[in-house]
Amino acid sequence: MRDLFLAPLLLAILFQTFRTPSIGVLGWTWLTLMTPQKLIWGVLSSMPLNLILALATLGMVLFTRDKKRLPANITITLWMLFIAMMTFTTITALNPSISWVIWNRVVKVMLLGLLVPVLMVSQRRIHALIWVIAMCLGYFGIKGGIFTLTIGGGGGHVVGPPDSQLIDNNNLALALCMSLPLMNYLRLQASTRFVRNGMLAGMIGTTFGALGTFSRGGMVGLGVMALYLWWKSPRKVSLALGILAVVIPAYMFMPASWYDRMGTLKDASNQGTFLQRLDSWTVNTNIAIARPFTGAGFSATDDPNTYRRYAYGKSIFTDQDGQTGGHAAHSIYFETLGDHGFVGCGLYFAMLLSALGVLRRVRKAAKNIPDLAWADNLVNMMQVSFLAFFVSGIALSMAYYDLVFLFIGIALALDKIVKEYKNKPAETGKPTKIAAPSGKWRAPAHAV
Repeated sequence: MRDLFLAPLLLAILFQTFRTPSIGVLGWTWLTLMTPQKLIWGVLSSMPLNLILALATLGMVLFTRDKKRLPANITITLWMLFIAMMTFTTITALNPSISWVIWNRVVKVMLLGLLVPVLMVSQRRIHALIWVIAMCLGYFGIKGGIFTLTIGGGGGHVVGPPDSQLIDNNNLALALCMSLPLMNYLRLQASTRFVRNGMLAGMIGTTFGALGTFSRGGMVGLGVMALYLWWKSPRKVSLALGILAVVIPAYMFMPASWYDRMGTLKDASNQGTFLQRLDSWTVNTNIAIARPFTGAGFSATDDPNTYRRYAYGKSIFTDQDGQTGGHAAHSIYFETLGDHGFVGCGLYFAMLLSALGVLRRVRKAAKNIPDLAWADNLVNMMQVSFLAFFVSGIALSMAYYDLVFLFIGIALALDKIVKEYKNKPAETGKPTKIAAPSGKWRAPAHAV
């Protein structure tokens, strides 16, 4: 039944991509973040749907008369340098069979991110992309929230789709944390009460979904985001009451096993999971010291031989034979350090900091301009999402998560939109409103 729904929908998206390539970006984002092909069991589950849609989108960009180019700035330069660096570290990887598989996936999502500032260069298109991201992750968040509030007390916890980055409960928690500010942005931009209330309900459900993952990193991320929003908000009393409206029910409905799990945060330094992470961080640091210009390649420490080699006999991990097994980095910081050495790690975080600089520039340029208030609000929420990424990422191997590169692309697209508005205000005119008072989505043809 799901195949019968998914197949015609994908055909429609593919057909529209040949007419409007930006539709391909939306469809590609949907397939990347939600992986609907993993939620079915028919022939479509084994087809390279992402590749088909990606080739169609890239073909329309590269082989049409209307040539579109990437913006020339320091962020794009750092991005290209990082792609070149991670390609080099993959060529010199200690375990190429692992590294090339991940390189292939990361490059694909980077291509998707790079297409955003090329094709998604209007308010309408940016809003459509934010809606797709919010709905993709909101699906798992709301579904997880319902599970948590109904049968979660039976001992299970929320996980993501199979064969994806989000199958791990900790990774899913981070993704849901990053999606919450985007949902709030859509709530603030909505022109009808129905949409505003719907997004509010979605945010509450996603919050419970994140809590239901039993991820301590997700819990910390939610707390940091709530404090940051409260600190920045001009309506501190209203926001505090809203936070309490979620915290109090959570305190009442979460199962006892959740409190046992969160209670370990009080004595994290003595917990086995923390010591395991510390062990992995040490091994990745040893790799970077030994191979500062090449690292060991993507996920090299997943290989037991590599892990043993750079543990120098001091690892706390042992198997039945007394040998050390392979383990993930469990940190975006040590993950990039071990994968690409000091140089690659530096390029990665320079790229992210440059993207944050772009967001700051956009917000400064859009401030006090009514027609660009939407961009100012979006930047504010994206900064909160990045905060969740940097905080929760301390203990998670999510450096190459798809949403990070989409965010960089959105930052560059916003920068381009704002610059064009300020340079040619007469031609650009007032941005198209996404929701008309009637609730219908309308826009002139040039904004499609």
